[in-house]
Amino acid sequence: MGHHSRLFWIPLTLALTVAACGGNNATSPSSNTTVASPTQTETFAGTLPVGGFSFYSFVVAQNGTVNVTLVSVSAAVGVAANDVPSTVTLGLAIGTPAGTGCSSTATNVTAGTDPQVTGTYSPGRYCVNVSDVGNLAAPAAFTVTIAHP
Repeated sequence: MGHHSRLFWIPLTLALTVAACGGNNATSPSSNTTVASPTQTETFAGTLPVGGFSFYSFVVAQNGTVNVTLVSVSAAVGVAANDVPSTVTLGLAIGTPAGTGCSSTATNVTAGTDPQVTGTYSPGRYCVNVSDVGNLAAPAAFTVTIAHP
């Protein structure tokens, strides 16, 4: 019975020790970090192939808010208008350029006037990725706006 008691106390003691140390951070958040509002808007328009993706790179000049809006979706040139409804759901994401793509995790959205993807980003190069999530029956034309500092 004594052997089993020791096996119980060793993990419990270890768990309590780790929990006690977990709250102590070596650094504290800076109160001087300013989050800038978007000061410029870029428009990204293109054609999205069935099962494909399209991305656009942009630069954030200072720490701040980035808002991405899928403004419109329609049938691409040469495609019947009813083949691509304006309410089709597409993938939309902010990521980082990676070779010939945009490393990102998409949020499923429909076109609208309010930003569908937003976040705070530090200075650097980013990309917006638009992708077919399996809903396109024909190529689609799209327009995205990217508002950033």
